[in-house]
Amino acid sequence: MGKLSLYEYPDASLNDSLDIGRRIAREFMGSVSRATLASALQMSDRGGGFGARIGAMRIWGIAEGRGTIRLTRNGLRAVNPLTPEESAMARRDLATSVPLFVEIADRLDGLPPDRARLALLLEDITGANRMEIERRLPVVSRVFEDVLPLLPTSMGSDRSRRPMSADESTKSGDGPGDSGLGFLDIPGLLDQTTPAPGESAGVPEPPGEPRIEVVFPGGRISLPESVASLDVIIQVLQERRGNLTRGSGPTSF
Repeated sequence: MGKLSLYEYPDASLNDSLDIGRRIAREFMGSVSRATLASALQMSDRGGGFGARIGAMRIWGIAEGRGTIRLTRNGLRAVNPLTPEESAMARRDLATSVPLFVEIADRLDGLPPDRARLALLLEDITGANRMEIERRLPVVSRVFEDVLPLLPTSMGSDRSRRPMSADESTKSGDGPGDSGLGFLDIPGLLDQTTPAPGESAGVPEPPGEPRIEVVFPGGRISLPESVASLDVIIQVLQERRGNLTRGSGPTSF
């Protein structure tokens, strides 16, 4: 568990924490002693690495308890969902469990920050000194960008705060394989200016950082390479497929 001033943040990503949650659900029926879980992960229950992983699960709201680690309701919904929609909504709820990340995302309007801007935002929000921020910036940046596509922003529409109806889900997906991420604000993800050859579409792209890019007529998405980003892009493609199926035109969102 990390901390900047009064703000706590997880040292492990949401996806890594959910991987441990799935093991607790599948191998231990949702509840396991600390020592048994550490043994299953081939770690020491007194080690700092194990403590950081358990602390991250608590901060994300995936698990609770100390001597016995139990999955929370949202944790169970995320790792053992009844429907894809339930999984998507649970992941969104877990993503908003970290006030620091919610505050940063709100100020960024959903765009990935470069390191300098993120450092300035952390200083402004937490009041921590710059040396402390610089020391913790690599972990904060990695964990935050992984979950950014799931966080609400000041630019989000009402659609980004509700799940798809059953009818919408059927139209935009292929049934059982649908990711269920219909609450995402698809128009807000697109840069509606077509970049000139060799130019970016206004999304910061630090050198050497792996990114996923999808280009449409009149729009472009560029996100850090992560599972959460893939979820976003899958949803965009499903929305586009649904529009083509309904005859709405390929560029309509």
